[in-house]
Amino acid sequence: MTADELKELLNKYLADELSEADFQRLWNALQEPEHKETLLGVMGEVWENPAYRRLSDTVARQRVWEQLNPVAPVTPETPVRQISRSWWAAAAAVLLLGGAAWMLLHRGPEKPLLAHNTVPVMKNDVAPGNNKAILTLGDGSEVPLDSGANKTIGQGIHQYNGQLQYNTPAAATAVTYNTLTTPRGGQFQIRLPDGTRVWLNAASSIRYPTAFTGQERKVAVTGEAYFEVAANAAMPFRVTIQQRAEVEVLGTHFNINAYPEEASINTTLLEGKVKVIAGQQSNAILLPGQQAMLPANGTVQIRKNIDTAQIVAWKDGWFQFHLSTLPDVMRQISRWYDVEVSYQGNISDKAFEGRIQRDLTLTQVLKILAKNQVHFEVNGRKIVVLADTGTN
Repeated sequence: MTADELKELLNKYLADELSEADFQRLWNALQEPEHKETLLGVMGEVWENPAYRRLSDTVARQRVWEQLNPVAPVTPETPVRQISRSWWAAAAAVLLLGGAAWMLLHRGPEKPLLAHNTVPVMKNDVAPGNNKAILTLGDGSEVPLDSGANKTIGQGIHQYNGQLQYNTPAAATAVTYNTLTTPRGGQFQIRLPDGTRVWLNAASSIRYPTAFTGQERKVAVTGEAYFEVAANAAMPFRVTIQQRAEVEVLGTHFNINAYPEEASINTTLLEGKVKVIAGQQSNAILLPGQQAMLPANGTVQIRKNIDTAQIVAWKDGWFQFHLSTLPDVMRQISRWYDVEVSYQGNISDKAFEGRIQRDLTLTQVLKILAKNQVHFEVNGRKIVVLADTGTN
């Protein structure tokens, strides 16, 4: 196969225009040693193609390089020809960078990293989640919120697009508690009375006072939330999590993942310093790049050198996975698309590495996963993940 033919097939794959027959031609060619030099040359050209600017994302490219050479990873600027691992693995990595996402699949050495698969046919596709929430006021009344309205809800409470803002007068004396709740398939932002900004992921909530008074600022969250806390050393900011833990901060950026279906409550620090309190004998001080994990039955554990970009990717419009199991991946998809996921047979323990845009339709996301040997049956808003047969 000539360089031009190989480049044409690679570009077709990235544009999602490759036929079944052409895919087989390409895959067969990639496994022929005589195509090694041609392939590496074409990879460099395809990588820099302006039509695929998403491949220039620093995080994405760094992860690809690390996967290709985990012992001594090179930088994204290093020429492709310096890759030291098997050349066909490099080719597979490039192929997996198509379809508005990049996804590297960790599998045993006996199996290739790439496989072509059919895409589930959905009569009525499911749109991605969007900005929507319910605001429950102190008197129990509920106000639906979405991204299409700008309105005044009450004294000092305003909605602007997909954000709720509080501008409560400092002299306010009648303090009540409000709760902002996002459904499955929803997200929302809020600026609290002290100026703290909070992003709520799907199926999450935050309860807070309409004005912060006294010696502390205290809120309670469920689900997942990202905080940018307004500094006020005289009034510490505290977050209560499922009545199991508390995060104490002065001024910082951090993410809390506290979904009940997850194995642990995870608090990840991006900037500043926080203290995680989980009972008298289980406290921890976090520094930037660290994560506190609190299992259902256990004490706080500290993880260091966390990829914080992965943790908060949801806020910036991405699903991002790092050594994530298939159930990990599907739980995120289930919450964002408000679909029910079940499993049939023994599900492979393969781990996923990569990211997918959250503004794609469900069919588009399943199509990306299908290219990584994930098999589905789809019926409306119900998805059955089928056992991995081990075939390619």
